[in-house]
Amino acid sequence: MTDFSNATIPLLTLTHGNDQCVLSLFGAHILSYERNGQEKLFVSKAAHLDGTRPIRGGIPVCWPWFGQLHPDIAQHKQAHGLVRNQLWQIDAQVKTDQATSITLSPTVTSSQLWPEGLSAQLVVTLTADTLSIALHSHNNSIKNIPLSCALHSYFAIEDINSICITGLNGIYHDNAKNGAIEHTPSPYLISAEVDRIHPTHVAQTQIKQTSQTMTTVMHQGHDSLVVWNPWIEKSSALSDMENTEYLSMVCIETALTQGFNLPAGQSHVLQQTIA
Repeated sequence: MTDFSNATIPLLTLTHGNDQCVLSLFGAHILSYERNGQEKLFVSKAAHLDGTRPIRGGIPVCWPWFGQLHPDIAQHKQAHGLVRNQLWQIDAQVKTDQATSITLSPTVTSSQLWPEGLSAQLVVTLTADTLSIALHSHNNSIKNIPLSCALHSYFAIEDINSICITGLNGIYHDNAKNGAIEHTPSPYLISAEVDRIHPTHVAQTQIKQTSQTMTTVMHQGHDSLVVWNPWIEKSSALSDMENTEYLSMVCIETALTQGFNLPAGQSHVLQQTIA
């Protein structure tokens, strides 16, 4: 298991059978998922685990915007929303023979930038073979509210040079090339910086490695999947990531990057399941 003994943020451990998941109440941030003894998630050794800034790695929750949804107020906002750097509270915990689950919600639900009437809950469910993360958005107001969000998952890999991603096709927007539209490579290998938004509703992707280990990622409620690896130059510029750690991670993010107007009185669920 990954060592989080230096963390000063509150941590919780969920177990089911031989599998376990570690999450922090800071950001409702999942830090570790061990399935059959194999760690599925990456957290940087340089990550801040003291609550002073969002955590590099694991599964950050980006809500109620992804990236910079509203350019007119972008200068007043942090990237990826309001909830990554605040404490969440436990609303419910359930343990049965089939699963262990916990439901969390943010403790701060009002600010100048918080959309009035919009609320969030995160339901984390651990079964014998999967970890499921469901981000629920509820519009309790009488007007439509713009929403975008993401589960920004960092997956642990042996070597970025030896993985192949399957399940993606069509075009993508390449943020490493000023948003240029490119065609998804086949096979999908990574040998340089990638920051790609794939507009897709595909339900499943896989990360395959030469050791025959594989991580399956299932997606629901999304309009895009984001593939990200900072590579050499950007990772060396990040204060919360060690220079060579880009070799050990890849992000496949289940996301609503295009966003939509969540109707009054309605809810939306963005879900990622890891196996």
